[in-house]
Amino acid sequence: MRYIILSFVVFSNFLFSQEIENSDFKVNYLTKFLVDTTDVTTKKEELTGLWIGKNNSIFKSDQKAKYDSLSLESTKKSFQTPVNGKVIIDFSKIPKAYFIPEVYKAENRISIFDKILNVTYEYESVQKINWILINETKTTSTYKCRKAIGKYRNKNITVWYTEAIPISEGPYTFKGLPGLVVEAYDDKDYFHFLLVSLKNIKQPIVTIKNTIKTDYQKFVKKRSDFQNDPAGAYFMATGRTTPKEQQERVNKIHRSKNNHLD
Repeated sequence: MRYIILSFVVFSNFLFSQEIENSDFKVNYLTKFLVDTTDVTTKKEELTGLWIGKNNSIFKSDQKAKYDSLSLESTKKSFQTPVNGKVIIDFSKIPKAYFIPEVYKAENRISIFDKILNVTYEYESVQKINWILINETKTTSTYKCRKAIGKYRNKNITVWYTEAIPISEGPYTFKGLPGLVVEAYDDKDYFHFLLVSLKNIKQPIVTIKNTIKTDYQKFVKKRSDFQNDPAGAYFMATGRTTPKEQQERVNKIHRSKNNHLD
């Protein structure tokens, strides 16, 4: 059961305010990805969305977008109807997303949001992909596409982009090409993105709030420390001890989530 109980206090700024840009259209990608690299036969499938505006864009799981929206709605209602002076927020009935990272692009700056345990970290992506344009074409998702390859950290990435949509956008951080990315995958095919729809849609491009800002190296170390000792990290974060009979199961669950795009 996923519950949060808070002492009731009225926050006039509970809902953040900022100047928000609306998207002009939204691209959906069917995203297939491994969770556990020791089990290459089992992949998750999830729709991810790329909301593109004039100056900004955001890429994240469609299911996560629904989760965030429903969570916010549930939180608002809970604050409006406290029980015995306490706010009880129930997330147990909201479907879970498995593709966690979000990527926000504003002008030429790219920020990545990712979670460790239940804490969201934000860091700037300074890793630039030097794309090599290849003289190959194919038709995919009804678009005539051209090929490009590049290296993103320790992964070799192949993308197919279309000049029919001359926007330098794509899933995750795979941007900066002479057209919209239609398909992208790494050389092991641990992640695979394929465009399945493109619609004109006006929706706010909103980032996650209440994050911990860090840099990539610190984030990776934090993630590595957590996966080496999930039960210990849980204790450090919450002050709660995982019962001994559950520690092995908890460690196995979290250590199996070892496939990362970065």
